[in-house]
Amino acid sequence: MKKKKNIVLRILCAMLFVLLSGIIMLSIYTLSNEDGFDSSVRSESVTESLKQEVKDRLENTPEGVALSERIKGIVIRFSPYGSDWNANVRKLAHFSIYFALASMIYITLAILGCKKLSRIFLTVLACGVFAVFDELHQGDVMGRTMSKRDVLIDMLGACTAIGGLTVISIVYSLISWVGKGIFES
Repeated sequence: MKKKKNIVLRILCAMLFVLLSGIIMLSIYTLSNEDGFDSSVRSESVTESLKQEVKDRLENTPEGVALSERIKGIVIRFSPYGSDWNANVRKLAHFSIYFALASMIYITLAILGCKKLSRIFLTVLACGVFAVFDELHQGDVMGRTMSKRDVLIDMLGACTAIGGLTVISIVYSLISWVGKGIFES
């Protein structure tokens, strides 16, 4: 009886994460379906809101101003877009949304009992295929272009999520293994 409840719970949890993955995929598709002008207006609006938040929350003390200047210096030095806040925000959005998508897919596969290597492979494959098709689709939208760099950033976000979740999974497995050894002896 307990095993049957466990299977039902796993299936329900997996369905929840599949639903969340679908919502993220729909969000990606919807955002890439906006024409170039609307997309620019949206990202500039988000960028200006972020700049205002930084100004309001960070730059109201001498320590905050110093931290803000250090962060700006690092961004200008290491970002391929330098001080172009809008480009940095857009690329961070690519990274973040594929990080979230990969997390949902990876967790779904873990709930369904896939082995670690299978989870990694299937998640990379799903995110990679979706990123490529998303960019191909975006190339057909007025005012938008396809970008190999965006696919690379998407995959960097996905691989970061996969790497983090795999480390968590390995640590959990080690703790479980040690715990079994201690309590079953």
